[in-house]
Amino acid sequence: MSGEILRAVFDCNIFIQVLLNPNSVAAKCLDAVRRGKAELFVSKDTLAEIGDVVLRPNILSRLPNADVEKIEAFIEDVLSLSILIRSVPKSFKLIRDPKDEIIIDLAIKAEAQYIVSRDKDLLDLMTGFTDDCKEFRQRFKHLKIVEPLEFLRIVKEKELSLKP
Repeated sequence: MSGEILRAVFDCNIFIQVLLNPNSVAAKCLDAVRRGKAELFVSKDTLAEIGDVVLRPNILSRLPNADVEKIEAFIEDVLSLSILIRSVPKSFKLIRDPKDEIIIDLAIKAEAQYIVSRDKDLLDLMTGFTDDCKEFRQRFKHLKIVEPLEFLRIVKEKELSLKP
């Protein structure tokens, strides 16, 4: 790996996991951003999705100490750690789950190297045999979709490669 900083987009499920468990692997991914090991990119759409998902009753019930102010503070924290891409054009059509297009389009616009997700629809783009999967891998060879643990391994590997 070269000396440039890793460029990443986190799927909404990563942020939700951070809220649900501040000691999770997902939280360690966000900590890598906090420590300057990766650049994180967000858009208005991805920030809005975090707010929408966290307010779902099944998520809120698992966050007994959460209130609107704490959720807004969390989103502000994410924004302060991230680079906001204001205009994200449509670049890829994902037939299997069109709601995930905002993540892919953001990663493409940001020229990210990684999308970090636990979403099977996104992860399958790396190994699947559908036309969507093949097109994604052909068009965006620089972009990898990885689970949080794999992203942490990549961050660590990069750190080790930079040591004298």
